[in-house]
Amino acid sequence: MTTKLITDNYKLHITNQFIESVNEEANTSYYVYVGNHLPYANSIVPNANNNKRSSYIDVYRNMIMGKRVNNNDISLMVRNIPYDETGNTVYTMYDDTDSNLNSKSYFVMVNEGSYFHVYKCLDNNNGARSTVEPEFSHISGANTELYQTSDGYRWKYMYSVSSGVSQKFSTTDYFPVVVNNNVTSAAVDGSIDIIKILDGGRGYDNYLTGTFIGSDIKYTGIETLYELSNKNASSTIGFYEGCIIYITSGPGAGSYRKINSYFIDNGNKIISIDSAFDPNDAPTAGSRYEIYPEVRISGDGSETINADARALINATSSNSVYKIEMLNRGANYKYITANVIANAVVLVEKNASIRPIYSPSGGHGKNVAEELGAYRVCMSVTFANNESNTILTTNDFRQIGIIKDPLFANVKIEYNILYNSFIENEIAYKINPLQISTNVTTNTVTNEIICDIANFSNQFKSGDIIYLKTLDNLNHQLATVESVTNSSYMLIETNGYFSCTETIIHHANVSSYGYVSNIEVDYVYLTNVYGTLSTSDIIVGFNSGAQMNVNSIIRNNKTKGFETFIQLNKYDGTLSSGSFINDELIYQSNASVSMAANASLHSVINITETSIEIYTSNQVGDILTGNIIKGLTSNATAIINTIYSPELVFGSGDVIYFENVEPVNRNADESENFKVIFEF
Repeated sequence: MTTKLITDNYKLHITNQFIESVNEEANTSYYVYVGNHLPYANSIVPNANNNKRSSYIDVYRNMIMGKRVNNNDISLMVRNIPYDETGNTVYTMYDDTDSNLNSKSYFVMVNEGSYFHVYKCLDNNNGARSTVEPEFSHISGANTELYQTSDGYRWKYMYSVSSGVSQKFSTTDYFPVVVNNNVTSAAVDGSIDIIKILDGGRGYDNYLTGTFIGSDIKYTGIETLYELSNKNASSTIGFYEGCIIYITSGPGAGSYRKINSYFIDNGNKIISIDSAFDPNDAPTAGSRYEIYPEVRISGDGSETINADARALINATSSNSVYKIEMLNRGANYKYITANVIANAVVLVEKNASIRPIYSPSGGHGKNVAEELGAYRVCMSVTFANNESNTILTTNDFRQIGIIKDPLFANVKIEYNILYNSFIENEIAYKINPLQISTNVTTNTVTNEIICDIANFSNQFKSGDIIYLKTLDNLNHQLATVESVTNSSYMLIETNGYFSCTETIIHHANVSSYGYVSNIEVDYVYLTNVYGTLSTSDIIVGFNSGAQMNVNSIIRNNKTKGFETFIQLNKYDGTLSSGSFINDELIYQSNASVSMAANASLHSVINITETSIEIYTSNQVGDILTGNIIKGLTSNATAIINTIYSPELVFGSGDVIYFENVEPVNRNADESENFKVIFEF
């Protein structure tokens, strides 16, 4: 059988995995990029081409620059449902049986200035309009569990979002999720917050309100007996059996007991409660009380705290049940039934029909993302001016996109400590070594790793990359585990690079890597670099065992890390004549235009009066040093002194999203924010 059902839980799982791939440094890198500075034909924005090959070629030839997506640039998103201050909206109440709940307005965002607060609707007062906005100042004490506004709505406070976070991520349709740890930790699994009334019934006359006088308290000295001196109390024996007496004000306010029996003694109307009130919560003369039918709740025995509830009666509607009030929400209910209790002598005309609403797994507020349907992710990245002089603030762009795991070319590493010598074309790994054991024996004639005090069987497995070094820190080796024989013996895929009986063995914990392309005094050049590198990182050559500590990172003659990149061709030149024009074609002037190497000019940055930096895209052929370039439109000329290739390896990484847009002009005084929503 084939099914197409994708559960909401699985959607959330995929969403969380996507976010984890951004947050975990060792896994995946995402960059938001902008591209295409050239005008559209006929000024019409074309649709993005989804053809994989052409999109890769076009994207890279037109790509201008990009910025890394960090963990504070990504957020789970729910639907944006602002509270309607006009009071004309009926919000949907949370219901575990509603399969279409996630398409309905069952939660709201309330704007209180510097913060937005999110509330889930647990009860909509039998489908009435919401006319009273929830207020965060009321969220304390019992209101953190269930907050009732004067319009009869009952809300659950979920979380708050600062105006800054809201501005960064919010769109017209979607709103960010920020987990409130206090709400999460206070959630109660299997609690019962709402019991829904399907039919209020008729004839529930077994209710009474009143105030105790002195002689009512502990009738004849018995702690479980109370007199109902209210003249409206029923004269029918058993009439209030199965009800709950609740103290509404005065001493004992908030306490309650179940009524086991109701009888007449010497003309006095007496209730017998199931247990005495606690001394500190006992009613006295002047305490007001309410007697209403008990809602009897039954589980399957798995509950660890019993739930209690009472049915409130509407005297103006045939004494029907209009609300179920939870007195104790209980805990760990896996199965629930509930009934409104009335002794047969009450002669109820029609029994009420009610249904408990199951709380989400873990209780309301335990998993905000799941409860509110956060199956979307927002990436929000701001290109802030020139990003510390690492991106350009000239010309415009017409495409935005996201690229996953691009490789970096021409990464120049200045080191401050170097052991041994790297080998060109070897792979060099960034490691974060975790020491496992000492006194390990390695040698250059075998691939054996031996240690009597180790526990290799539980520490390593085939395919692991390990890091070996001597105590004096002069010898280093990265190796791949071939097999683990027992706790003290394993094999690696190559012989040892050094012989030693006191070798220290580590898990290498590789997070990034690149290939050695060149070696100079004080510098090692890497290309095809995956991941990110930072100062103080440890980098080890896999074939040479050479190790260096990163002092600084230089890309295209600028000291900068991996937060941004420029994908244009860069040339240092000397201006000879004229002024170049953005977007014009430039070409080597020692050949005809049709035959010459050429490119589209993005921009020229003046370093001095004659020294310039030239940035181009869509290059054809090789523009060589020592040659003159000329602007096809401006006729300006310059001599090329130094060539820098684009900072990413052409075609590396996966373009997971791109879109053509109307031209956006960049300048040094402005920033651009990009929000991309992924829905799963």
